[in-house]
Amino acid sequence: MRCGNCGWDRSDRARSCECIPSWVWRDPEVVAAVRERDARRVIQFLRRRVKNLSQEALARMCGVAQSTITRAESGKGLTDPRKAVEALHGLGAMEYGPTNETADPLAPAPLVQSGSSDHTSVAEKTHVERERRIALLGSLVNRYDLPEDGRVRSLGKLQREVSTIIRCRLNSHYSCLLERLPALLPELSRALGTHQGQERAHAARLLVQAYRAADAVADKFGLHDLSARTIQVLLWAADQTGDDVTRAAAAYVRGETFFCTREHEIGRRMLERAAEDFTLSDSRSWAAYGALHMRAAVFAAKDSQPRQATLHLAEASLAAQHTREAVYTGTAFGPASVRIHRVTLALESEEPDQALAAASGWVPPRELPAERASHYFIDVARAHNLLGRHDVVLANLHEAWRRAPEHTRLNPHVRRLSGRLLATGVTKHAARRFVAMTAVSPVQ
Repeated sequence: MRCGNCGWDRSDRARSCECIPSWVWRDPEVVAAVRERDARRVIQFLRRRVKNLSQEALARMCGVAQSTITRAESGKGLTDPRKAVEALHGLGAMEYGPTNETADPLAPAPLVQSGSSDHTSVAEKTHVERERRIALLGSLVNRYDLPEDGRVRSLGKLQREVSTIIRCRLNSHYSCLLERLPALLPELSRALGTHQGQERAHAARLLVQAYRAADAVADKFGLHDLSARTIQVLLWAADQTGDDVTRAAAAYVRGETFFCTREHEIGRRMLERAAEDFTLSDSRSWAAYGALHMRAAVFAAKDSQPRQATLHLAEASLAAQHTREAVYTGTAFGPASVRIHRVTLALESEEPDQALAAASGWVPPRELPAERASHYFIDVARAHNLLGRHDVVLANLHEAWRRAPEHTRLNPHVRRLSGRLLATGVTKHAARRFVAMTAVSPVQ
């Protein structure tokens, strides 16, 4: 098959097509979209991330009209399963998919071809597959210490796999997590039982990060019971590491339980106690200390304790002076993260003007994980909403979605804001386009 844009014959491996970089097909978001045969998400990704790739070029590659690409980019076109698969073939996506011999056994079943009596939509198939994987994840959490027999790769290979999992979590690629975790969790449990000494501690640290990713999936889909059970296993795994910083990271995650139960003061005290339990010796320990106080500040603000919130944020700011913005033990921390939390605290105190003052003239740096950057733009949108600036709300929601589509689509604040925008005459039509493009389910 030839590229419809440059004419490259894809059977010729002596050279490669330069229309779409090969790294695109390795990106977790694209991998998940291709598996689900979702051509719209692939096109939206290409338009966001690949420079100088025009709608005209994409139309030639997909074999469709430019107007179809325009509609797909806005979330409306290429809804027919057969046409979606043809477009993916035209883009070259299927050339990078797994073969029958190497396919993930948990991958979704192939789409039914046109003419079949089964008319289940792509969305329905995706939903069923997601529910199946979440159920499997819940089963694995229940038998965390009883893994079935299977392979155990080297710790180096497992480290690389867990690094991918961390990136997927921080960038809100939940489809990627659901695809990888069911095989990875039991393998890491087997590794924990296989190794001794420092190697066992290493395996335990990897297991903590894997269960943290599982908790992220449960939390984002509103499965709070599964999240609570997963956090308990994560705390158990953290104890196996013998590492105070990893235990602190686990305490940070445990805070989610108290957010869900609205026991804000208890959550704040738990984090405060965790911050007292280790020595500050390097950037990793300072980052853990700062992250605990950063989250404790949010608890204090939610509990209407502005003085406590200010004190906790001051400790986080002090810690940020000893670090650069980066990911430490699976948690993003640094000056940018502290600034974003200043915006959040002002919102929790119902001070939208202060929130916008904290955000004024600032844009999240590139090194910030997509989910945290998306949080920032959602908070800015919330502040503008409180001040009645609906057109600015929509602009910030668009930026949040551009940074982290899956996170934005599932975020409860975005769902509520979308519902309000749909009910507002000035922004109703623009809000409809946003909802169609992002597949957000508005709360009216």
